[in-house]
Amino acid sequence: MQRSALIREELEDAVAGMSPAARTVFEEIEIRDENTEPEFPEDFDALTPVERISVTKAAEHLKGLAEAEAAEDVGDQTHSKGVSRRRRQLWIGSVLISLACLIAVGGILVSVRTAPTTPDSADTVVTTPDEVTRYLAAHVPAPVRGAEPPVFIPTGLYVQSVEFSGPYTVEVSGQIWQRYANDLPKDLTKGVFLPEAKEQPTFKEVYHKQLNTEELTGWTFHATLREQFDFARYPLGRHQIKLRMWHPDYKRNVYLTPDLAAYGSIDPAAVPGVDPNLVLEDWDIQQAFFSYRTHRYNTDFGTPGSVANQLHPELYYSIAVKRNLVSPFISRAIVPLVILVQLFVVVTVLSRNHERLENFGVRPGAVVFTGAAFFFAALVGHNSLRDEVKAPGFMYIESLYIITYFVILAVAFNSVLLVARPNLKLFRDYDNLWARVLYWPMIWSTLLVVTFLTFYT
Repeated sequence: MQRSALIREELEDAVAGMSPAARTVFEEIEIRDENTEPEFPEDFDALTPVERISVTKAAEHLKGLAEAEAAEDVGDQTHSKGVSRRRRQLWIGSVLISLACLIAVGGILVSVRTAPTTPDSADTVVTTPDEVTRYLAAHVPAPVRGAEPPVFIPTGLYVQSVEFSGPYTVEVSGQIWQRYANDLPKDLTKGVFLPEAKEQPTFKEVYHKQLNTEELTGWTFHATLREQFDFARYPLGRHQIKLRMWHPDYKRNVYLTPDLAAYGSIDPAAVPGVDPNLVLEDWDIQQAFFSYRTHRYNTDFGTPGSVANQLHPELYYSIAVKRNLVSPFISRAIVPLVILVQLFVVVTVLSRNHERLENFGVRPGAVVFTGAAFFFAALVGHNSLRDEVKAPGFMYIESLYIITYFVILAVAFNSVLLVARPNLKLFRDYDNLWARVLYWPMIWSTLLVVTFLTFYT
C-alpha cells in the first residue's frame, strides 16, 4: 500500500474522533491549506486543550498527506517516462529485427532465384563429338564372346511442344531423326524407345533420305512422360524435363549418340533442339542439352549374351525450366500474408483498457471466433496447394501456412489471457505491448530459419 493511503486512513481516524467545534476549525484549515494559507484560524484559541491537540495532529497528517501525494506524483511521472522510454526502445528493436530478417530472407530468395542453372549431378553433359567418343569408350561394356559388336546410331530431336498436364506428368511432342550408316546390319529396327513414357509413342515418318554413306529418317512423336520432380523448394524449385532414350534393339548392343552436327549451336544456354516459339505456361526455359547417364539393370532381359547388373550408358535430352513466380505468389502466398497482417491489427487493438476495446468494437472472446475463420481460410488454401502439387514431403511455401496456424493460436491465447489474467505483470505496466513488439520478429525470424534450412542444407 502506498504511503499516502496510510496517512489518509490516519487522517480520517483523527477527524472522526474530533468534537464538532474542532472539526469546524479543521475544515477551515483544509480550505486555507488548499489556498496555500496554512495558518490556524482565530477560532483555534477558543478550543479546549484536548481539541487543539486533535486539530494540530490532524493538521500534521494533512501536511504529510500533501507531501506524500506530491512525492508519489513525481514517482509516477518518473515511472511513466521510464515506461514510455522502454516502449520506444522495444518498438525500435522490433522494427530493426523484423527488417533484418526480412532483408535476409529476401537476399536468400533472390540469390536462389538468380543462381545459374546447372544440370543434375547424375548427368554427363556432352557438347562435342570428342566428348561423346570418350564417354562411350569408357562406359560401353565389352561384348561377351559371340555377341554383336557395339553399334552407335546418331540421333537428334526437335521439341515443338511441352505441357505439364500434372505435377509429375509432361506432354512432349516434336520430331526425332536418326542416321544409319550403309554398312550396318539391315535388320536393325529404326526408331527410339522411351522407357519413361506412359505409353510408347507412335512415330509417324515424315521424311526419308538416302545420302552418300548413310540413310536419314525423321519421325514426328508425341509422348506422355512420367517423371519424378522435387517440389521441396516450391515455388523456387527448378525442373529438368528429361527424355530418356533407348534404341529398340538395345539388347543387341545398339547405343544412341547425339547428332551434334545437326545443330547450329550446342551450347546449353542456346537451348538447342527447342522451338523458339514453344509456349510453356508459367515456366521459363533456361537450358537444353544432351547428356549421358549410366544405369545398372538387375536383369539380362532374357536375352542370351546379356549380363545382369552391368552398367550401361543411356542418352538423355533434357530441358531445364524455371518457374515464373507471379502465379504461385498471387494464388498461394497472398492468403497467409493477408491473414498475418489482419492478425497484427487484432493484436494491436487488444488491451486491458476496456474503453479502448469499446472504441474499436473488439471483444477478446470474439477474437477466438475470428481466429477460427482465419484458420479455415488458411486451411482451404493449404489443402488446395497440396491437391495441386501432390508433393510427398514438405514444400517451402507451406512454411507460410504453418506459421499462420501457430500465429492464429497465439493471438487467440493472448486474447484469452488478457481476459482471464489482466493483472499479470506482463500486462500491468506495458498493457499488451509484448505481444505487439514480438509479433513480426517471431514471424520473420522463423521464416528466415526455414528459408536457410531449405536452400542451404
